[in-house]
Order: sequence, then C-alpha cells, then structure tokens
Amino acid sequence: MRKKKNRLFTAISVLLILVLVIGAYFYVSYINKKKKEAEEKKSPSTIWIANFDRNKITKIDIKHDDIHLVLEKVKNKWIVNGINNPLYFDQDKIDDIAFSCAQMTAEKIADTNPKDLKKYGLDNPKSIVVATFSDGKNVTFYLGSETPITSTYYLMKKGDPKVYVVWTNHAENFTVKPSKLLSVKIPEIDTQNITYVKLVRKGQPTIEIKKVDEKNKEDNEWKYYVRLWNLVQPYSQPVGVASDKFSEFIENVPNFSPEDIVGEDVYNPKYGLQSPRIELIVKDNKNTLHLFVGNNVDDSTVYCKMADSKVVFTMSTYKTEFMNTIKPFDLIEKFAYIVNIDYVDKIEIFTKDKKHTLILDKKLIKKATSEEESDEYKYNFQADGRKIDEDTFKKFYQEIIGLLIDGENDKKPTGTPEVTMKFYLVNKKVDVIEYIPYNDDFYMVVKNGKSDFVIAKEQVQKMLKDLEDLVAGKYKPPEN
Repeated sequence: MRKKKNRLFTAISVLLILVLVIGAYFYVSYINKKKKEAEEKKSPSTIWIANFDRNKITKIDIKHDDIHLVLEKVKNKWIVNGINNPLYFDQDKIDDIAFSCAQMTAEKIADTNPKDLKKYGLDNPKSIVVATFSDGKNVTFYLGSETPITSTYYLMKKGDPKVYVVWTNHAENFTVKPSKLLSVKIPEIDTQNITYVKLVRKGQPTIEIKKVDEKNKEDNEWKYYVRLWNLVQPYSQPVGVASDKFSEFIENVPNFSPEDIVGEDVYNPKYGLQSPRIELIVKDNKNTLHLFVGNNVDDSTVYCKMADSKVVFTMSTYKTEFMNTIKPFDLIEKFAYIVNIDYVDKIEIFTKDKKHTLILDKKLIKKATSEEESDEYKYNFQADGRKIDEDTFKKFYQEIIGLLIDGENDKKPTGTPEVTMKFYLVNKKVDVIEYIPYNDDFYMVVKNGKSDFVIAKEQVQKMLKDLEDLVAGKYKPPEN
C-alpha cells in the first residue's frame, strides 16, 4: 500500500513540474516577443515620417487639383466640408486617411538635403495635407510625383528637409475624391449573373426582363424557344432577348457612382424623387440594385437616391443616359418565331389555296446524361409525304425560323391572314403564326392571336417559294 502511495506522489510531482516547465516556456516566449516588438519599433531600420496617436487628430485639410476637403471630427464621428451628418460619410475611409497622417513610414529616404525639388514633383505638390491635433498642433505633408518604381511616391513633411519615398496607399489617401468619402452604397452587380431587370421611365414603355430558369417548372417550356432571357414588358407576350444587345445595356450598370450628397429631404420637389423620372431594378444571383433618378441638377448632373435610403445624391448624367435612350425593340431577338427543332413534331403551312405538311418524326437514340449534353435523335423528315434527307430539311427549317421582324406593329390585327403556320410541339401545344397584311410591303406577325411586330412580305414569299421547291424535290438551300 505504501509503494502505491509513493508512486502516486511521484506521478503528481512529475506532472506539476511538467506544467511549470511549459508555463515558464510560454512566459519567456511572450516576454521575448514583446521585447522583439519593442526593439523593432525602436529599430533604426524603420523610417518614421509621422508617429502620432491617430485618435487625437481632430481635423484634416486636403488640397489637390481643384478639390478642397475639410474633414472634421465631431463627437468622435467625421464630417466633411461642414456637412454635419456623419451618416453621409464613410467613417472607415476617413479613419484610413487619418492613419496616413498619424502613422506614416517611408520605404527609404530619396534625398536628405534636396537642392532641386522639381525633379521630385515637390516644387508644385500634387497635394497638401494638414492634420491638426486636439492640442492645437499640426503636421503638414507635401505629396510629390510618382517615383520611377511603380506604386511609390515622393513626399516631404513641413519642417523636415528630407524627401521620402512612400507607398501608393498614402498617395491615394492624400488625393482622395469627394465621391470616395460618401456613405452611399450602390450594390455591386455581377453582370454575368443577371436574373432580373426592370426599367420604368416617364413617357416611355417599361422594360422588364427575366432570366429563364429551366429548373423552374413554369419556365421549363421556354427552353423550346432557345432563350436565356424573356422580355416580359412592354409587349403583349414574352419575347426573347438578344444576348449581345442585353450585354451592351447591362454593362453600363457597374459605372454608377455618386458625385456628391445634397441632403435627406426626399420630398423636396426640386429633386423630383417623389415621382422619379427613372426607376431601375437590377438583380443578380446575390444582390439587388434599386435606383431612382429625378430631376437634373444642371446639364452634367442629376439627383438620385437608392430605394432603401433617404439620402439624396447627385450622379453624372452620362452614367444614366443609356436608360433614357434604350428602346425595347433594341433589346430583342428579331426572329418572328423560333423554336428548337427537337421540340417540334409537325408543321402545317397554309396559303390562300394550298396546305403543306412537314413531318418531323424522330427517335431518341441517346439520352443526355448531364446538363452539358443534349439528347440525340434519328430523324425521319417528310414534306407532303415526300421523304427529305436530314441535311436538306434542316436547312429549310432554318429558313422558317430565320424569318426576321422589321419593326413594331401599331395596328390591331384584323383581316384575313395570307399565310398561316401551325407548329405542333412535343408537349401537345400548338403555336399558330399568322401573317396578315399591314400594308403593301409588310405583314403583321400574329402569334397565337396577338401581334406586336411587322415583317417584310418578301421574306415570307421567299420562304413559300422555297417550300414549293422542297415539296417538288428541287430545293436548293440559300448560300451562306
């Protein structure tokens, strides 16, 4: 029994010694680390230009180009140029400017006693910055030109004869533009992942675009019509959106940025934001941008606000002009009717005295195993009972779906159609496309009883002539 107690005592003693050794190790390591940090701070290799307490800066005066900014701390919050509303301004950005004024180190000393300041761009500095402290003292910096080494600049401090080389972040802070200090947050939109756009304008038709989601049961059918987006307003039925035109339009959105903040009185009639001239909503797969555009301030700026904010700001008119000029017709695919051949079983084409029937009989030979693949079919094509080889039929099919509209229809579709085309789809749906005379040169394109567009008669008549040749076995596809 005594031996067991001795062994237990020995084990506890060893454990206590081990704990003391580990504790001593970490304590010594901590002390050494602190000593090292203190030595580094005092190290002559660190070239300090300014080493003050940033929290004691009460005012920063910045002059560069034609810009004069006065940043003042009021109740521990920064205001700009006397506008006493800290919510208007990006406090973190201004704190970063204060850091440049208080804790600035140099990469090196370029000249200890310069004779010619011109070669450093310091005879006429790019920027002059004065930081004032709570005790009334101040420090002044002069920013020169960029050095031959990218991302560094020359800089001097008042009362110090040396020319220093500093990193570009200090130069950016000392040449900051007013718009960079504003707290207005315009969401960043990923133009490659747009899901929704709505543009409402006074005196112009509303444009509304939705991305087709094939995984959505309601949208799944739109894959028949070879679409990525649908223009759901302003026409009587959805129309496909041209990818290239849509990209040109939406690429303007990331250019939005505020120029200046003018207040929070959104009901002030001079701003025109109670009943905005323009309302834009853009959604990607993460963010939503909702912008109101009101009256012009002058020829170059316009009043704006975000939907979730009362802050009124100005923006350059050139950044918003694209919303005034875009037309719905500019954005759409110009096909009179386009449908993927894999989703068509039969087409009937009627003229005044004839009817033609095209059969698209197909057999599935390989089912797609991923989203990157498509089902593969073996086709049996017929035109009025005549068997047509696959290549010939598909080239004629391209003529049918390649008919292009020429403009918008401003008439109600009345009268007897000269040409009717019925597309029988695999889901048992039948799309009826009628061509009714608009005038001597154009047809109204009537899809399922509704008409928004016109097409040149010569296009349709050319297709009918080629159809007669196809049925007769004399069809010669157009040369591309």
